[in-house]
Amino acid sequence: MNKKVTNLNTGSNRGSDTVSVIDTGSNTVTATIPVGDYPLGVAVSSDGRRAYITNGGSDTVSVIDTGSNTVTAIIPVGDSPHGVALAPDGRRAYIANRDSDTVSVIDTGIG
Repeated sequence: MNKKVTNLNTGSNRGSDTVSVIDTGSNTVTATIPVGDYPLGVAVSSDGRRAYITNGGSDTVSVIDTGSNTVTAIIPVGDSPHGVALAPDGRRAYIANRDSDTVSVIDTGIG
């Protein structure tokens, strides 16, 4: 199954503080995962095993195990995190914090 994790606070996820996993073959939602307040950004590791979700309202990042569709960690970051990007080697996640004008760096534990 090909799958995609989406949130962007739109559609059925608006206001629900969840992200959805979509089977791209059938275009159906296969799981809905509770995360922090007002999820905004998403980045998936190159091996597809983890997804990093910025939670703009709770100043955290939720780490999702994509095999089990569960949150495995909630990491505090700066004020109002929006964007997230992973380093090419996957060892760090960079979080853009809108209201504190900072970037948080997370050691992903890869490598």
